[in-house]
Amino acid sequence: MTQAEKKHNQSKINPLIWVAIAVFGLILFIFLGSDRGGLKSGSIESTETRPAVSSDSPNSREGQIQREASVPPGVQARELIGSIRKKGKPYPLENVMTQAASFVSEGNLADAHLAYFFAAREGNVKAMMTLAEMSDPTLFQSENNLLDKADALQAYKWYKRAINSGFEPARARLDNLYRWAEAEARFGNAEASQLLLNFK
Repeated sequence: MTQAEKKHNQSKINPLIWVAIAVFGLILFIFLGSDRGGLKSGSIESTETRPAVSSDSPNSREGQIQREASVPPGVQARELIGSIRKKGKPYPLENVMTQAASFVSEGNLADAHLAYFFAAREGNVKAMMTLAEMSDPTLFQSENNLLDKADALQAYKWYKRAINSGFEPARARLDNLYRWAEAEARFGNAEASQLLLNFK
């Protein structure tokens, strides 16, 4: 093999080595270096959670999210749901709704979302509408929402459940969601196009 061929082969190998080193370093950073507040992934049941607020902190205002919470997000709601399940059905869903509202006022958004989800899944129409409205892209406001972004498919799901439970006012919201999906699909919104398939 000539000297020129050797240099050519080395120039092919060297970039691959650097790419492999970069990928390995990124993997190490993800698994070892990116500690997200000391919480292990999967420790919170909700997919859309935010940090809780401590209402007894001297620097916190009601409803303000505190980044250094003493109790991890979602823990209080899971304890509440666990104690309710132990007592058996019928579940006191109105009490769950009251506690969910309390979580919201304290800024414990992950706990509030879990409590609403539990109540909705157990048949509470008000909880279904709360989850639908917070997911509805036509109503979404990030500054006072438990979610990070709207989710039209979740809104559709909870509006339909509310209608199937006999709550007719949800039908107007569902019609409004349909109009949004039609308009957005014309502009190439993939989520809106997917949502329209559910209306057929």
